[in-house]
Amino acid sequence: MRLQREIIMANFKTRARTLDLLGRQQIAGIPTAINELLKNAHDAYADHVDIDYFRRKSLFIIRDDGVGMSRTDFENRWLTLGTESKVQHTNASLPPVDESKKFRHQMGEKGIGRLAIASIGKQVLIITKAKNTNEITAAFINWQIFELPGLNLDDIVVPTKTFQQIPDVDQVNSMKSELLDSVDILFSKDSLSEEKYLEIKETITSFSICPKTLSKKLIRFSAFDSNDSGGTIFIISPVDEILNSDIDGDGNDKEATKIEKMLMGFHNTMTISHPEPLLDIVFRDYRSNDDTYIDIIDKEHFFTSEDFEQADHHFHGFFDEYGQFKGNIRIYHDKNFEHIVNWTGNNLNLTSCGPFEINLAYVQGDRRHSIMANEDYARVTSKSDKFGGLYIYKDNIRILPYGDSDYDYLEIEKRRSKHAGSAFFSYRRMFGVISLSQNENFRLKEKAGREGFIEDQAYKHLRDILKNFFIQLAADFFRDDVKAGPKAEIWATKRNELLSSHKALEKREKQAKLKKAKFESALGYFFEHHSNGLIEQDVNNILTESEHKFHSVYSIKDPDIASQKIIDVESQTREEINAYKRSIIVPTPRGFLIRGELKEDYNTYLTTLQELEGTCFQPAIEKIDQLVDKAINDYQIKISKRKRLEQAVDFISVEARKVNAEKRKSTEQVVLDINKRVKELTSDLMIDLDNQIRIVKDKFKHISIESESDIDLVAKRNELAAEITNVSERNTNILDTIIRQLEGVYWEKDEDNNYITSELITEVLGEEVDALREKIHADVELSQLGLAVSIIHHEFNSTVRSIRTSLKDLKAWSDVNEDLEGVYKNIKINFEHLDGYLNLFTPLNRRLQRKREEIKLLEIKSFLIDLFKNRMDRHNISFKHTKGYSKGKLYGFRSSFYPVFVNVIDNAIYWLNESNSSDKTIRLHADDNGNVYISNNGPIVDYRDKDRIFSLGFSRKYNGRGMGLHISNEVLESIGYKLTLDEPREGSTVTFKISMVEK
Repeated sequence: MRLQREIIMANFKTRARTLDLLGRQQIAGIPTAINELLKNAHDAYADHVDIDYFRRKSLFIIRDDGVGMSRTDFENRWLTLGTESKVQHTNASLPPVDESKKFRHQMGEKGIGRLAIASIGKQVLIITKAKNTNEITAAFINWQIFELPGLNLDDIVVPTKTFQQIPDVDQVNSMKSELLDSVDILFSKDSLSEEKYLEIKETITSFSICPKTLSKKLIRFSAFDSNDSGGTIFIISPVDEILNSDIDGDGNDKEATKIEKMLMGFHNTMTISHPEPLLDIVFRDYRSNDDTYIDIIDKEHFFTSEDFEQADHHFHGFFDEYGQFKGNIRIYHDKNFEHIVNWTGNNLNLTSCGPFEINLAYVQGDRRHSIMANEDYARVTSKSDKFGGLYIYKDNIRILPYGDSDYDYLEIEKRRSKHAGSAFFSYRRMFGVISLSQNENFRLKEKAGREGFIEDQAYKHLRDILKNFFIQLAADFFRDDVKAGPKAEIWATKRNELLSSHKALEKREKQAKLKKAKFESALGYFFEHHSNGLIEQDVNNILTESEHKFHSVYSIKDPDIASQKIIDVESQTREEINAYKRSIIVPTPRGFLIRGELKEDYNTYLTTLQELEGTCFQPAIEKIDQLVDKAINDYQIKISKRKRLEQAVDFISVEARKVNAEKRKSTEQVVLDINKRVKELTSDLMIDLDNQIRIVKDKFKHISIESESDIDLVAKRNELAAEITNVSERNTNILDTIIRQLEGVYWEKDEDNNYITSELITEVLGEEVDALREKIHADVELSQLGLAVSIIHHEFNSTVRSIRTSLKDLKAWSDVNEDLEGVYKNIKINFEHLDGYLNLFTPLNRRLQRKREEIKLLEIKSFLIDLFKNRMDRHNISFKHTKGYSKGKLYGFRSSFYPVFVNVIDNAIYWLNESNSSDKTIRLHADDNGNVYISNNGPIVDYRDKDRIFSLGFSRKYNGRGMGLHISNEVLESIGYKLTLDEPREGSTVTFKISMVEK
């Protein structure tokens, strides 16, 4: 009888904790988990990914519009570990493909990326719909259960249901009940402790989300309402509190947060002609209970192709299959080099990593060495401080953590710390990409935890090739010592040139700042004395003192002495008046540019000084003549008029010669100083050259000719010659600069006997450049404002049409339902008020179709009442008009006149509200000549501001933009009218006048 042996089979069993180990515990953190979900959306052929984080509700939603999943896909792929992504096999269930879109290489590997969701929050409701189906699949998972020891995967229930619509709260509660029942069963089997049991039940019960209601509030959500729509939604709650810290960081705005570091630059959008991003990603952070949010990965916060183009240096090329680089190096936008960098690390054998492309921009670390404009440099370096680095993309999808400046995978910062002089590069000043592809670089594989590539031979080759590349580039292009190559001369020369220019500008700006401060102080002194009436008072004091001196002539008996005394007092008084006048005169600004408010102040000063000449100084001179005549008549003294005139001329001549002699002396001293400094400079330069020649000759003595080869001797000769040549070229450049400066000292007498100097020409050109720059800024701001208004107008129009239709529907209901009548009237009144504001935008869209017409002034007032009645009532402001206004008319475009009235009235309301007036009034008036006046009794307009209030950018309002009156005046001028500040009418403190421009 044969003995039969029983064969016992042993099988692997999968513990539930395996999912926790493969997912939450393997992923580096929440930012990495989100990045993995973005890759999954890419693999699902999504176009959009929306992330909505509601902090107060501890609710995190990530959704895409990809191909989605049917129930079969969900159970056989999503709930299956180790699904196939790239491995081709006859029995493999490959991921779905959207045939309507370009093929995408799958970025997800091993099928465990989905498990990363567990690191975001304790449980997730998954809602998915496959394209071209009507069925929606939903599943509810609590990740805490998978952390329990001793449980197998088969022990855990994942409630999964299908619906025809997005599930409501009852349907979600049904899945929750199923999960709670399964937890009860586990507890009854002693599979978890009571403490853990209560904790899990509390978490499940707390999930009170209604997806159907929620979906209506989400921005950019199609709600799976069509057959060809698809996608997946992950609703996660509660959320791990560490996410707030990952988003907010440590409060240092100059450092990127963890979320920003991991999620910014998911696609390459920085290089010129970069591939079109496949995913449009938005991350909305709702920090309060209202509907406001911050897009924390806004594309504008990251590098743009404009930033890339503006950088100082560019490196673009390809590494072939042997690791040899060939490409273009551009230094300072000035010189392009076709350059080769050899790599011998693999003995010229084929590399394991495969060929790849590099495209890199670099910004000089010192602002003084950069050719970028100040604003551009500040913007780009603020980004590079946060996001600077060399990013790696595979099929235009970022590979983490490369690009994070804290991850020094090329040892760039390590080399800087050891060799600060020769190690040129820094992550925080570079931004660029390494472009890989699945076809060419398939041996480079990511670690399961998404912490970079597996560090095998392929990765070692990639890293070593790039390390060698940066070391060689620094040596070839960015050295300024004796070991520098010929290509480095471009960088060194330009850098030194920029540094010299910057130092010169810095010195000039410092001098200009001091001069400007003195100018502002003198201007302030003048206005302070003028506003307090001190100028007139000081001049009167001089006249009073001179009057006393004239009285002293009584005591002089000798007529000749008395007459001379009168002449002397006259001359002395005139000189005191002139001296005082000179003391308050503000010197013409020289060596710095005045603009904006300071320029307006200076123009006001010139006008005021001219007024003082007529109201103060000229009357004072006339008063002196009166005092002289009075003294002559009172004392019966004869004085020769010729003698008076001759002494006055002599006095003026002496003073003029005195002033000119002082200036001549100062000028000659400046010439002597410059001559001395130039001689000292040329002497120092020659001494430097002689010293360098001696040093080279001394080195030559120590060279052993016999022991050196011919090649080494040639190299040594070139090195020694370069030391002398460098000093010689530096001296030549410096002296050429000095010569150009001295030749630039220019003057010429014009036909009016005035001298035109180089300084005057420079100042005029500088003011013109400044004015053009300000106009460009203003035009850009106005164009942006116009664009915004155009967009608002378009959106409002469509919205208003919809509201009007709805109001008509509501009217029909209110006619048959008395309870709705009050509601309807209230809504209608408020809507008409809003519609009045909308009408303000109408002119901006109808410039070409508008017509001139006769406009009754009372129609304008009615429009203003509709617009401002609530504000005026709130601030107790009376709005009145005169009989003249009620009869008045304007002829022109409503679209031009209405905004002007709106702006002036709006300003009046603001300033009346700021005043302490108990009877706040705005009054409209018109005269028979067609002029219209708008008056109020608010704060008076300072005499210095009378003209400048119409200047673009000037405003006394808090946070005012200074655009309203300027634009209003320009609009009126375009139709033959003007807006001016007039003398205040009776009972008012401020009056604006709208009048026709005189032809």
